[in-house]
Amino acid sequence: MKALFIISLLIIPLLLIVFRPEHKPNTLITLERVERAGYACETYEIFTKDGYGLSIFRIGNSKANRSGRSSSTTAPQSKPVVLLMHGITSSSDVWVIEGLANPLAYDLVDQGYDVWLGNSRGNAYGLRHLNMSSEDRQFWRFTFHEIGTIDLPDIIDFILKQTHETSLHYVGYSQGTSIGFVLLSTQPQYNMKFKTINMLAPVVYINHIRTVLKHLAGFVGTYTPLYPFLSDRPMFGSKILRYLLGIEACRSVHANPTFCAFIVHRLFGGYSGYMDKSILPDLFNSQPTTCSLHQALHFLQLYHSKQFLQYDLGPEGNQRRYNQSTPPLYNLSNINPRYPIHLFYSDYDEYSSKKDAEALAEILGNRSATHFIDLEHFAHVDFVWGSNIKEVINKPILEIINAAEKNSAA
Repeated sequence: MKALFIISLLIIPLLLIVFRPEHKPNTLITLERVERAGYACETYEIFTKDGYGLSIFRIGNSKANRSGRSSSTTAPQSKPVVLLMHGITSSSDVWVIEGLANPLAYDLVDQGYDVWLGNSRGNAYGLRHLNMSSEDRQFWRFTFHEIGTIDLPDIIDFILKQTHETSLHYVGYSQGTSIGFVLLSTQPQYNMKFKTINMLAPVVYINHIRTVLKHLAGFVGTYTPLYPFLSDRPMFGSKILRYLLGIEACRSVHANPTFCAFIVHRLFGGYSGYMDKSILPDLFNSQPTTCSLHQALHFLQLYHSKQFLQYDLGPEGNQRRYNQSTPPLYNLSNINPRYPIHLFYSDYDEYSSKKDAEALAEILGNRSATHFIDLEHFAHVDFVWGSNIKEVINKPILEIINAAEKNSAA
């Protein structure tokens, strides 16, 4: 114990320097990326019920039917709505990185859908609060639980009110899947607000992750005395850390693409055999964005516990929050979707393994449908940035959504 205390005295000041926030705006924002791709886009500013300000984006007319209309023109309200939600250390930019050959968002718009890109608290589009600054430690006191129980339902309700619809299609990627399962298990009334639910690289059970980050779970996968000192802070908000990891260098078009691709593979879930390296400069202009350290710790707790449970605050904190000494499990039996939840997964994803996705599918039973992408080196990033996503991701999702729309019109 004495040795641990001494080590903590040495490590904590260094970590506080490394994780010191120095937020820097993106070179391009989502709206500009969408407009440069030839599509209309609108920004909506919403505030969650607990005061966090989020920017979300709505993509309008496609290149084919814009006819020179202003970018302020949004999609007609009669179009079916699709919401896309990003992963951890990411944002709405993940769907519209410049240089991507066939982004899902644009394919959906071209097929006549009203596409919305969501954002969560703590990322580049979620750094505002009605009563706090993002420099305040309390601002960062959240995990993906709050994103799933507050941000996501507030975004959904805003979109449905704006479009005069009663339900929407959902596409979640990575953490975007986690928060979907959190919402449906804790607020089952939202089951009927979804038409189809499409989960790319589902992160619920992560017992078989292969990323090097799993080794941290042995140190911080359960509550430790270090939590209060380290957790109320942003990840990737420090320029020092970004330089140390090579992220800042890779923002340049002159950066070595092989080196930058290696960083992507290490940070974002394994070697990709399909990512076009030409997207790397713009990718690093927006990825990774800030998130709370609590989010990362929550995922490490899932790995350590081998269960899908709420955030462990230690025995005393758990007693105060949950009225029990251990965090409760998310109740997946509350999930009763209108259509089966579609799970897309591969065997080369270091964050969302085939074994874990199929374990989730087994628990869900007939409430799920599986889509195993049997391609060598189809990694975590390839679900959104792969050069072949038009065939392996976009096409099946469009078929799923189109079939649901046809069924509802019958």
